[in-house]
Amino acid sequence: MRWLCISIVLLASRVDAAPQKLTLEQVIARAVHGPKVQMADGDTAMAAARVDEADAARMPRIKATAFGTISPDVDCENDDCTVTGPRNFAWGFDGLFGGAQLDVTQPLYTFGKISHARAAARAGLDAQRALANETAGDLAVDAARAYWGVKLARELGYMLDDGVEEIAKAIKNMEDKTGADAVSVQDRQRVAVLLAEAKVQRADATAGEQQALAGLRALTGLPDADIDDTELAAVVRDVTATATGEGRPQALAAKQGARAYDELARMARSYYFPDVAVVASALIARAQGVDDPPSVFANDPYNRSGVGVVLALQWQFEPWTIKARVDKARGEAQKARAQSTLAAIGARYDAETAHAEAIAARDKVSATNDGVKAARTWLASVLQAEAVGAAEPKDLADAYIAWFQMRARWAQAVFQWNVAVVRLGRASGEFRAGTARP
Repeated sequence: MRWLCISIVLLASRVDAAPQKLTLEQVIARAVHGPKVQMADGDTAMAAARVDEADAARMPRIKATAFGTISPDVDCENDDCTVTGPRNFAWGFDGLFGGAQLDVTQPLYTFGKISHARAAARAGLDAQRALANETAGDLAVDAARAYWGVKLARELGYMLDDGVEEIAKAIKNMEDKTGADAVSVQDRQRVAVLLAEAKVQRADATAGEQQALAGLRALTGLPDADIDDTELAAVVRDVTATATGEGRPQALAAKQGARAYDELARMARSYYFPDVAVVASALIARAQGVDDPPSVFANDPYNRSGVGVVLALQWQFEPWTIKARVDKARGEAQKARAQSTLAAIGARYDAETAHAEAIAARDKVSATNDGVKAARTWLASVLQAEAVGAAEPKDLADAYIAWFQMRARWAQAVFQWNVAVVRLGRASGEFRAGTARP
């Protein structure tokens, strides 16, 4: 019974456990460790393997062959072993026949095939790393949008809750002071519409909060994730410098990709020329049922051994095919260079757009902050007048509408500014795959 009670208590404690509350940095850190970045890391690992494969082309290539079977029965019929028996094929076997051969080829000079392949592989690895960082930057922006979206929705919700409560109090106070019959139908409906509008906006804020929270949990991978309890406020960042987008990972990836294709085009041209290599070979074969001829000039495939080292030229001469491959590689390199130029233009455009949005959002935050102060002062004066019975329902509705609008605009401006700050960080390459920020 005691164990049952303990189990019930533990189960209840797990059910009632508070959700994990995360800061913005924690949300971004978890987002840039998510499945998308892990997929990009897998692509990076494959690119690193291609670099190792290209480097391995400098090492010797070793081929080993071994075999074993039953040995034929072949005997010498004279001392010089120029005559053997049987002279033709016969079903005679005696013992085992086995052998092995080892071939080693060490490249010396390939007219650039290996060097260009290594350079292309390294450029591809750099491009893939940049793409992983680009993915991390995109996820950081999504994480910031979800984080600040939850704060925005909750800020609007708190504001509307207070507004609905204050409007209800104002209606009650008005009726208590003047009497329910003294309030005209127009004034009553005007305030009722104001109250209904506040409730509708509250429902929208609740839906926005749930959507942003769902996105937050999807990005962090935590089904019970939530954000910290700090109030919605504009982050502090200097945006006076003009954004150029030079550090954007997408542009860096395209630049390295173009470099890789240039190297591949050079490698394709190198196939017009042969490879210089040192080739070494060793073999041994023994047959128990076959006599070994005494002459080294006798061709004996059953009993033989030897070692040889030569300087060789390896050349598969296909100029017509090589030309087509070179033309294709040049076309791909030209396309990659054009894509690199477009990526640089796009990165600069995105950086300038993010910078312009940040400047506009910052100015909106300043302007709406002044508007909120003015609306709050207006509303306070109307509530004071309403307390002594000198305010009209229209004045109350106008003041509340102005306060709602300016407060909502301020919160939206803060949301836009805070997200724009993260977008500027992405444009400058601030985020890296596997880490939050450098």
